[in-house]
Amino acid sequence: MSRAIPPFVLVTGNPGKLAEARRLAGFEFDSVTLDLPEIQSLSYEEIVREKAAEAWRLFKAPLVVEEAGLGLSALGGFPGPLVKWMLEAAGPDAIARTAIALGDPRATAACLLLYKDGEHEILAEGETHGTLIAPGRGRNGFGFDPVFVPDGSGLTYGELDGLEKDATSHRGKAWRELLRRLG
Repeated sequence: MSRAIPPFVLVTGNPGKLAEARRLAGFEFDSVTLDLPEIQSLSYEEIVREKAAEAWRLFKAPLVVEEAGLGLSALGGFPGPLVKWMLEAAGPDAIARTAIALGDPRATAACLLLYKDGEHEILAEGETHGTLIAPGRGRNGFGFDPVFVPDGSGLTYGELDGLEKDATSHRGKAWRELLRRLG
């Protein structure tokens, strides 16, 4: 018999991440948008731990925070968790064109989740390897979804429906691990 998953609040201002998380969890939960400072680091774990500590300080309730990113093989894993800034500055097609121009379109999408309740911290992670393409294809998802083709698929995340993406995505893997560890 499995334990019940404790209630938590997802800390995110990204409606795409919230929708995916609820779909992956299979149940509704609350979310809150907190203006958290985001340290500039290439370590997903360092960033997610800092976010969780600050969210706990402000909110004082069981919560989950996320850090996700995209590492380009051509750049030794950069930008990783800093991809948000590249997406804002140049967009997903520019990121893909950069990798292609450097001769290696391989990339790794990563997601770390951290559950914190004041006594416990549970870290879960997921990675999906794939290839970047330009121009992007598909209208589903958000961020780099239109340019990321996960290994084993001929479609970008942007072309996959939600359930198809969840089956192989970095976020899907991280949520399944977190829910398994919580339950």
